[in-house]
Amino acid sequence: MFLSFIISALLIARAHPSPTPTATPTLPPENPAITAVARHEFVAWQAGAVDKDHYVTAAQAELTPDVTDKMSKALSALGALERTEWYGNFPIVGAPPGVVGYTYRMVCSNEPIFEQLMIGADGKIDSINFLKKLPTTP
Repeated sequence: MFLSFIISALLIARAHPSPTPTATPTLPPENPAITAVARHEFVAWQAGAVDKDHYVTAAQAELTPDVTDKMSKALSALGALERTEWYGNFPIVGAPPGVVGYTYRMVCSNEPIFEQLMIGADGKIDSINFLKKLPTTP
């Protein structure tokens, strides 16, 4: 009797299909040209040598010597850039048409930081952000 109960329990347990594993989202492929821009801009910001011509007109007005100096000091403290890690695209609410967001983790000798870069279809940088951690999505 006990043996038939165990066999029945095993048969019942097998009657239920095992849950289908959920697919792990895959990153879109990294664009080497955009990665080169991200690396170049990061190093330029560390050095305090930001080329305003790489940015849209609206962003250029915000690139004051004070902003550049403060960010340069903060990013320089992270140490030399050792590698760049692709983290994927991110959605931009209310972005102008053609602007795409790219996220990278900039691994430096002292500490890593995230760089979020928004680039328009014309190749100009609409915005750049440096973050200790990425915002969580709801």
